[in-house]
Amino acid sequence: MRFFAVFLSLGVFVLAAAPAEAHTAVPPGQAQGRYARWSYPSQVGYGPIETGAGNTGMAPARGAFLTLPFMGPHYITSLFSHCYPDYGTESQVCRYDGVVASASVGGPDPDFTAGFAQTPGGHDYLYYAGHDGYDYGLFYEPVAAAAPGRVIYAGAHGVSGLIVEIDHGNGLLTYYGHLSHIWVSPRQYVYRGQVLGISGMSGVATGPHLHFGVYYVSGAGPVDPYGWSGSYPDPYSKDLGDLWLTGSPRFANVPLPHITVSATPRLDDPDVIDVSWTSPGTGTHFAVFIVTADGVQRSWSGSSGDGHATYAGKPGEAIWFWATVTTDLGWWDGGGSPVVQIPHLSHGGVAV
Repeated sequence: MRFFAVFLSLGVFVLAAAPAEAHTAVPPGQAQGRYARWSYPSQVGYGPIETGAGNTGMAPARGAFLTLPFMGPHYITSLFSHCYPDYGTESQVCRYDGVVASASVGGPDPDFTAGFAQTPGGHDYLYYAGHDGYDYGLFYEPVAAAAPGRVIYAGAHGVSGLIVEIDHGNGLLTYYGHLSHIWVSPRQYVYRGQVLGISGMSGVATGPHLHFGVYYVSGAGPVDPYGWSGSYPDPYSKDLGDLWLTGSPRFANVPLPHITVSATPRLDDPDVIDVSWTSPGTGTHFAVFIVTADGVQRSWSGSSGDGHATYAGKPGEAIWFWATVTTDLGWWDGGGSPVVQIPHLSHGGVAV
């Protein structure tokens, strides 16, 4: 049994089909009402969370190659349906472990342990059968390459909005949909954990999120990266097993930046300030700024890799230093030093 549970979609994440819409919630067993759209933020305060530390209980397939396409815990808002991932009008949703939910009941299916995704306030449920990927509640956040490969598409793609596709050289591609910004280009080689862009809700979507899918390059259809662990034969015949590198979803093992900025006046000359900046990460590039008491910021220094510099201040000046860092994989961070108060000039022990 997997450590994580998966709710059905709170959004509409499609490749080439009309969008699904939310039902008005009714008690289980009653008929569904007329379809109605409902817009909501992706980061709802409930539901299963992909932590990067769960255990699927499955061994990785021979061709396993994936890590999670983001960093840090995030809500799962939709899963791959094994019956059938074609965006058709399906009456059932089949989870990776063989549990089936029926769209014929009103409200959430009480027999489906993952439940149905619900909009804030408990108003609507989305019966989202036929989904061919996984949706994660990324709210305008960095989206990472799930494996190394070459970008074969980066741009607008109909109802999926801004997308990136990466060919991994094994007959499979990964797909990242509904982005708000794209930071890679076609034919560019990308590394595992490299930032591809920022999530969003471009195209047809009811909230910001990431649609992540794995597909055959040949166009033969999607596959579920979690594979199939049901007690009966997989209704979807094209799967390739558990494609996570360790058999369980994990974050890419890349160092993320976390910047530290220090500013220390010299004991023998407090007008002179020694400033240093440092951060973990590979290929770090820093930009350092001076911020004055009136809030004005101006560019001051920078470096490739950790660095330091000396600032010659003016008596009575109050300043602090702000720095940003970006790694070679596109991750970034920012942070500042404490405020430094340079003493006024003193004549005969009296400050002036």
